[in-house]
Amino acid sequence: MGTFSLLGRLFGAQVDQAGESLVGALVAFDPETATEVDRDALAEKIQGVARKFAEAKQDYDKEQNDVVVKQAQIDEYLATLDVMVGQLERQEISQAAFDGFFAGIEESQAQLAQEVEEATEAKAVKDELDDILKILTQQLNDFDKVTTKALRDMKLAESQVEKEKLKTERQAELSNLKSGLGADSTAVRKLQEIAKKAKIEADAAKTVREITAKPQTQAEKMEAMMAQAKQASAPAVNPMSAAERVAALKAKTKV
Repeated sequence: MGTFSLLGRLFGAQVDQAGESLVGALVAFDPETATEVDRDALAEKIQGVARKFAEAKQDYDKEQNDVVVKQAQIDEYLATLDVMVGQLERQEISQAAFDGFFAGIEESQAQLAQEVEEATEAKAVKDELDDILKILTQQLNDFDKVTTKALRDMKLAESQVEKEKLKTERQAELSNLKSGLGADSTAVRKLQEIAKKAKIEADAAKTVREITAKPQTQAEKMEAMMAQAKQASAPAVNPMSAAERVAALKAKTKV
């Protein structure tokens, strides 16, 4: 009898199917889907099997005790039968009494065989449930290990996601700042272009003025030079008033 066929006989077909699906899920366990609900379900399953194992152990102990009791009873019967053989030979008891007691021993032996068979079946159930309990307990331990690793990996992944999100936000912020700097640079370039354009227009105006100005003749040049020379040789005009000049003169006469 298979493990889960036995489990199905003890718990019903539904539990049998659940047990098989449970093992399948654990074999192909996905850490990302591990939850407390999964663990609670497995722990509950273990508790159910543990209860059934305790019941099976009690049944086995009872059946085994029945075997021991029946065997001891038969041993006493056989010892009594040895005594009855001598009594029969001495005609102390009748043949019918001997045969009746002999038949009772045969019936007890048949009952003993039945008790032994029932004890054997009870032991098989107990041992199989014990094996199932050990398997489920190991699966629970493995479940905890896998879940712990899954949670650790999940937290690490979440941390990485947060880091990447922060990097993205920082990059976006830097891009905005760079975009702002680009706008400022554009404004400066505009001012530079306006200043350059104004200088070009000023230079052009000067050039136009120089080109359109009436050229100076040689005589005009000579007259301008003579005017400058006369102005340089002309006596300096005394800026003092008459009263100031008189006062200055008086000051010189005083020794």
